[in-house]
Amino acid sequence: MSAESPTFSVITPTHLRPELLARAIQSVRRQTVSDWELLVIDDGDGSGMAAALAVGDARVRAFRNPGRGQVAARNAGLRAARGRLIHLLDDDDRWDDDTHLEAVAAVLESGAALAYRAGWLVEEEAAADGWREVRRRPFDPPTTAASLRCDNTLLVSGVAYPAALHADLGLFDEDIGHYWDWDWWLQVTARHPLRRVPGPAVLMSWRGSNASSDPTAPSRVRDLRRLCDKHGLGEIESKNHDTVWPG
Repeated sequence: MSAESPTFSVITPTHLRPELLARAIQSVRRQTVSDWELLVIDDGDGSGMAAALAVGDARVRAFRNPGRGQVAARNAGLRAARGRLIHLLDDDDRWDDDTHLEAVAAVLESGAALAYRAGWLVEEEAAADGWREVRRRPFDPPTTAASLRCDNTLLVSGVAYPAALHADLGLFDEDIGHYWDWDWWLQVTARHPLRRVPGPAVLMSWRGSNASSDPTAPSRVRDLRRLCDKHGLGEIESKNHDTVWPG
């Protein structure tokens, strides 16, 4: 693949956490597969874009979110993507396996699918020299196309798929809001297989302040209702990786 058409387009929206973003970027740059572009979409004050450009790697492209919110930012990344495969990566996550993209590409060689990988929730606490890891909790619940109709058990930063799927299914649904990812998993797995990439790789940073919002908040309840109505899921309890999330 040429620089104009890399194998992977890694899409990372960011909002006011350049320190965490820097770790995510470095985990991409350490990959044994070098044929990638990283699209950083700043949905905050520009600090994330500045941190991305400061890396000085031509494969890292950064720009401001032309819309508002994380789903609009991800869609902006999709519109700018030039890669054959899309990989999602949140700014507070990173990959712990330098061969991660290589392993994902191998799984997707056999055809269109939603490839996913497990990982760990990494609890961190403030220390004199920054932040230190307290403990890790494994995140690898059983996941099938059927189970996804009951609960969202895929890590955003562990998911990849062919970019061509967006030509058939469109961009991420901004009307679904908080549950845009679950909506996408359901759309793809209704047509294509779900393929697990062996072994864990995703590190999810948890510092309390960067944890997901309260699943009982009115906006999340509303978005879950829209998701359920769209896919005919019936009544689903508002969840957000409760199997490992503290408290």
